[in-house]
Amino acid sequence: ENAKKTEEQKEVDDDPFELKEDSDEQCAERIVKMTKANVTRALIQLTNGASDHTLEQVILGLNRMAQEQSVRGTMIQQGILTALIRLEKEEKNPTDVRKKIVRNIRHCMAKLLVTTNPSLLTSAQSMGAIKPLIQLVRQVDATDLQRFEALLSLTNLASMGDNTKNKIVTEKGLSTLKYAMFSDNPLVKKAATECMCNLVGNEQFSKMLQDVDELRLWMALASDFEDEENYECARAAAGCVAMATGDPAVARTLIKIPNFKERMDTCLESGSFEIIHRTLVTILNLVELGEELKEAAESNGLIAFCRAYVDSYHDGSKIEELNPERDQLQIFNATIEVAKQVVRAADK
Repeated sequence: ENAKKTEEQKEVDDDPFELKEDSDEQCAERIVKMTKANVTRALIQLTNGASDHTLEQVILGLNRMAQEQSVRGTMIQQGILTALIRLEKEEKNPTDVRKKIVRNIRHCMAKLLVTTNPSLLTSAQSMGAIKPLIQLVRQVDATDLQRFEALLSLTNLASMGDNTKNKIVTEKGLSTLKYAMFSDNPLVKKAATECMCNLVGNEQFSKMLQDVDELRLWMALASDFEDEENYECARAAAGCVAMATGDPAVARTLIKIPNFKERMDTCLESGSFEIIHRTLVTILNLVELGEELKEAAESNGLIAFCRAYVDSYHDGSKIEELNPERDQLQIFNATIEVAKQVVRAADK
């Protein structure tokens, strides 16, 4: 049998490096070459009338190629995202095997959209991907990684503007995202919170935040910054409150929270310039909106805090004692500027 082998086959069999696994760099290089050679388009062609096994392997291959960030844009240009949206939509009553394939199709869509500039997508692509991504977050059998990447993609799409925000809300996105915010996985929790933040400006989300219990939850999240795992989630929640309180109705709800002063003081005393900055923006919103909102900021000592903050740190001498890193110094200077705006608005 060995005699029948060609010289080339013998060389391959005798190659001592053959059984070694490729490095990540080698895999990435191969994926780039395959993409340039239009292998992705060829794989999509194989899905027409494919058996379950063939379809599963094709989607698996596309998923692995989409792990390479540098080719995602090219894959979308080659029509892969559009084809995945079509394939997912065609599965009306999938079998158990097909359900797994659909889940992987949605995951591949998520991978493609995590880092892609959403402004480069067509309306059909950006709007068509939203429902499958929300379903992936909601899917019981989905892994935390699949949910996390789907949430990142939804966050990216929500940044496009009102059309994508409205589409996310229409597809029951608010209840899905709220469910994900209570995940045991801190990355999923953070991604869901950040995605919700990008929905600020949507009418239904604003109405949701006009409920005292709902806004109290967001303030609780913003105050839960001591655990390192929860810090980014707390920062996102503080940012959401800062943006949302530009709406007078949401701002009025905020001052009705029973522990309003306690939550605000906790954030202001957090020691994190990022959270302090977002909380100061919230105070600025209250003061600029005037009337009972300005009065609430005054009576709860928030304006007094801003005056003391400006008096203590405006000349930059005390901050040098803290010796912050350069990026932290930039955020600190932003907090001083917002505190000054609060004081100026309060003195009008």
